[in-house]
Amino acid sequence: MPDRILDAAIETLATSGLPGLTQVAVAAAAGVRQSHLTYYFPRREDLLEAVAGRAVGEIACEVGRAVELSGSLEDLLAQLVESVAGLDHMRMFVSMIVEADGDPAVREIMMLATRRMEALLADMLEAGDGPETARLVLAAAWGLGLYRFLMRPGPEDDHTGAYLSWLARATALLSEASPTRRGTP
Repeated sequence: MPDRILDAAIETLATSGLPGLTQVAVAAAAGVRQSHLTYYFPRREDLLEAVAGRAVGEIACEVGRAVELSGSLEDLLAQLVESVAGLDHMRMFVSMIVEADGDPAVREIMMLATRRMEALLADMLEAGDGPETARLVLAAAWGLGLYRFLMRPGPEDDHTGAYLSWLARATALLSEASPTRRGTP
């Protein structure tokens, strides 16, 4: 049942934004009584935390599959951008970022989700400089995702490939320049 509730919460968030994400609306969308929803997610923040956790998990799985299939940095970055820039994920992140501006609980949820994504990326990138390269890559992916979300470029206007090539080169240079990669303690 928690998965059905989370699916309904994500759909509600995608269609109605964060203001529309109420326990009543999510329970109705999931086809469950509100008491069932509050059993699994007693507070709205619990539901938001689970939604953010699921989004990070989905992105990590998608990116992880790309890494397993090809192992190339460019494929990892391309899948990261595609996952982050997907309309549903980007709409959810934008809604939660706006809400985080005025709600410390949502800000904390977003900070934890961001740190988790940074840690996953650092592992995938094998970044010897800790989370710094992962932060840069995540910020770049979010920036590109936000640009694509707002501008909705057509195929002739979408320069994602060129941007990803540049980002892959920059990421490789940063990783090579890190103290751990150079073999110094």
